[in-house]
Amino acid sequence: MKTRDLMLTPFLLFDPDTLAGQAFAALKQAGLSYGLVTKDKHIMGFIHTRQMSREIAHILCSSLVQPFHHEVSEEVPVGEIIGKMSGPVLVRKSDGAPGGILDSDSLLKSLQALEQLNLELVDEIDSIINFSSDEIYVTDGNGITLRVNKVFEENSGIAVERVLGRNVADLEREGLFKPSVARLVLEQKCKVTVLQEYQNKKKVLVTGTPVFEKNGTISRVIINTRDTLKLNVLKAELEETERQKDRYLQELLHLQEDINARHIIARSKQMKQLLGVARKVAEVDTVVLLLGETGVGKGMIARYIHDNSPRAKNIFVTINCGAIPENLLESELFGYEPGAFTGADRKGKAGRIELADKGTLFLDEIGDLPPALQVKLLHVIQEGTFMRIGGTKELKLDVHLLAATNKSLKKMVEEGTFREDLYYRLNVIPLEIPPLRQRTEDIGPLAEKFLDKFNQKYRKTKQLSDTALVFLQNYHWPGNVRELENLIERLVIVIGDDIIEPYHLPETIKITNLKQFETEKISLGSQPLEVIKDEIEKQILERLYIQFKNTYKIAELLRINQSTVVRKLKKYGITKD
Repeated sequence: MKTRDLMLTPFLLFDPDTLAGQAFAALKQAGLSYGLVTKDKHIMGFIHTRQMSREIAHILCSSLVQPFHHEVSEEVPVGEIIGKMSGPVLVRKSDGAPGGILDSDSLLKSLQALEQLNLELVDEIDSIINFSSDEIYVTDGNGITLRVNKVFEENSGIAVERVLGRNVADLEREGLFKPSVARLVLEQKCKVTVLQEYQNKKKVLVTGTPVFEKNGTISRVIINTRDTLKLNVLKAELEETERQKDRYLQELLHLQEDINARHIIARSKQMKQLLGVARKVAEVDTVVLLLGETGVGKGMIARYIHDNSPRAKNIFVTINCGAIPENLLESELFGYEPGAFTGADRKGKAGRIELADKGTLFLDEIGDLPPALQVKLLHVIQEGTFMRIGGTKELKLDVHLLAATNKSLKKMVEEGTFREDLYYRLNVIPLEIPPLRQRTEDIGPLAEKFLDKFNQKYRKTKQLSDTALVFLQNYHWPGNVRELENLIERLVIVIGDDIIEPYHLPETIKITNLKQFETEKISLGSQPLEVIKDEIEKQILERLYIQFKNTYKIAELLRINQSTVVRKLKKYGITKD
């Protein structure tokens, strides 16, 4: 006799030579209600047993659609009974008590239909299990292997037929795998996850889950297995994907900038010389220190160096050391391992330095770098390696380092706020970017460039008058190029006229121009005093009228009557045009 499991109710199979009493005893021992009599894999009949009293047997027998034609002894082979009967047969024990029922007709037809349904269900379940990319291993509540898919064979090198129908404890003793997670689940009566090793020395992550009956006993153990090598590969691929994502994000931030921003305006002699040097240092990976006031365009020069370097096709990563809080700067720069500190991402994170590998790393406002991080940066420059927060191994790094500051690092070294050894490591090739007031030739082209940029952005058609441009060129620009760009954007948005005139400009620019005019030396040669006075008066009125276009404002500034202003403007032929 054999036990068959169709993922539904289990039953026993009997040979035709099995005695009826033996069949009923086997069913009772297995705790099963029915069995099948089979010959050459074909179902002959159906055996059903109950712990029946005479009264129950009488009621059962009388309730059948077809009355019992025979009553036989349990000493008769079941195959002989089924072969001769034409209806249900009651089998009695030696003491006359009912032992069970045999049927080969009505019950058999229903059972055959059920068998066919079960077989189809089994095939479907087998297909689902075998198509799973994970290993699936199923045992019963005693640890007997019921089902295994092909992935088990691929992982372990053990044929499926070698484990089917066998107890996992025996397989573990033979060394096919260790430890047996099914055994641990049956012992501990809970879900268990372990690292299991096959006889081919391959290690896999195994999770066994118990399936409980209503009475609390375990009927099945479902085992799911993942190949740790594949998991490590997937983990590495995921980490690389995260790094690529961060790299693409950095590149996207730069691509979102106006493409014209990379074309640096250099009409002045100073800027032409500076860009010439920048092109030369771009060819090598030496450290470059960019110096200059706030807003002079240190970031643009850094990008210019990158774009003209052999690394131009790789990433350009900018870190503003002064814009990131000190408590976050180290993790932003160097990254961290999983669980490195409270609140850390459980997957860990690559730092900006790591993202810049094979590309260019630009450290802006390097003078704001805390002393503790100055030591770590010095190590990166000297050794070309770094370590994540919470890490245990050095990671290699290949970057072109650029740094920038608006502070005097030499003075900071003297004051003890900046490391001297780091200063000399950074100060290999210093490039001083001149302020805008020292390169007035660039103001006009820069203003036109920004005007085009913001006209396009805000769908405007503003133009800058020649006089307004003169006013811009006479201004000292403490905020340098950034201040000029912000001013042009504001004028494009705010003013209603299409032509930007001096009176549209901020008061600081107008006052600066007026003061400059008052201190100018006017060379008129040996002209009569009256002529000199008239010339000076004319120039003053011309400039004021161009600036304000308002006779009352001019009268207020010169402390004369408005009618006097009108008369003098007429005298000198000064008009709105």
